[in-house]
Amino acid sequence: MTLRTPSTFHARSRLAHLFRGCGLASVLVLTACGSEKPSPPECCESPRWEAVEQHGDVPPALWEASASFSLTSSEPAVVYRFGGQSGNFPDDFTVNDFHAFDIATATWTKLTSPVPTARAEAVMIPGPCDDCVSVVGGRGRFRTGSDQMFPEMWTYHVRSQQWEQASSEKLGDPFAVRRSSALVVEVPRAGQSGKKTRYAFGGVGNTLPRFATTPTGLRNDVAVHDEDTGWRLVTTTGEKPAPRAWAAGGYDPDSHSLIVFGGYRLGADQGPDTPAGELFGPTNYENDLWSLNLETLAWTRLQPAGPVPSPRDNAVSFFDTVHGGLVVVGGQRFDGLSSDLWFYSVKDNRWTEVAIASGSPIPPARVGGISFVRETPTAYELYLNGGASSDGGASEFFDDLWKLTWLKR
Repeated sequence: MTLRTPSTFHARSRLAHLFRGCGLASVLVLTACGSEKPSPPECCESPRWEAVEQHGDVPPALWEASASFSLTSSEPAVVYRFGGQSGNFPDDFTVNDFHAFDIATATWTKLTSPVPTARAEAVMIPGPCDDCVSVVGGRGRFRTGSDQMFPEMWTYHVRSQQWEQASSEKLGDPFAVRRSSALVVEVPRAGQSGKKTRYAFGGVGNTLPRFATTPTGLRNDVAVHDEDTGWRLVTTTGEKPAPRAWAAGGYDPDSHSLIVFGGYRLGADQGPDTPAGELFGPTNYENDLWSLNLETLAWTRLQPAGPVPSPRDNAVSFFDTVHGGLVVVGGQRFDGLSSDLWFYSVKDNRWTEVAIASGSPIPPARVGGISFVRETPTAYELYLNGGASSDGGASEFFDDLWKLTWLKR
């Protein structure tokens, strides 16, 4: 699924996208209920879910796909969805299905040009060229006994409808992209209109048996991408988050920081010899909160006041610049899936659980869906598509589409 997500800027409407397990955070305009940023839910109407009727070539029910807008000079009203996984072990298989979704008409189109190798949980980003979208990294199946990672980047050119694999010069460091299930944000470059830098944090580094116990199975490094250098690892300072995958987060433009919440890790009470059957216990899920200053590359562990969300991975998230905080939806807990909704206020350093509007339907709890965010003048619209009802064992797989309206006022 997902990060997160970056944005493309326009006067009348702005769009950002998020991936399951990762997201691109956008810099958005302030239109609040007063001179200061309000913290929901005190000043704002309760969010509301609604099911969206889909048209066209609706993708099959599966999970672990990736999604992104393309980089375009016009309004990015089309989302691209690639890959994923069908079924559960031992009948789970990665796919390379590729679809485009027109938000205005809620219409899917299956794209049939030759596509990259099947994979799951790749990072997708807008660009790096105009009118293109890229698939970065990704993984093959778990529990095959082998290591199936894809240290490469493929770019889809919207106008020619052709894929192109990045050359070694454009790719940069292959180890930097040898990951899946990472958190990704896209950040505008100061003084360079239209230019953005992408940051990828953490993720899965291999698909070996008991991957979480291996040295590179879970990552806590930071990779940076720009058009000139490709992908490269950067050195951070301070205490770092434990290596993890399927974290949530977003980009806070006021502090120029990457915010990281939760995720899946090797438990503090576990080690290289921990049996596979014990690697999904209570200590493998986190609810800690971190900030990486993107100017100094210094990590800070945040200590929010009051109640906090339960430990989880696979939450969906986006950064609300109007209210100045991170919105977190659902996720996989040790004891099952969640559909709850939380808001972290950066200014107040406090989590608040947010109630859904009375009478609003709520989508089935899920893991491994794709998500993306459209910003309108009055609201953030979070879309959620696909996923599975369980992270293991018998599951129902979804092909539905839901929209959460998170008002700005």
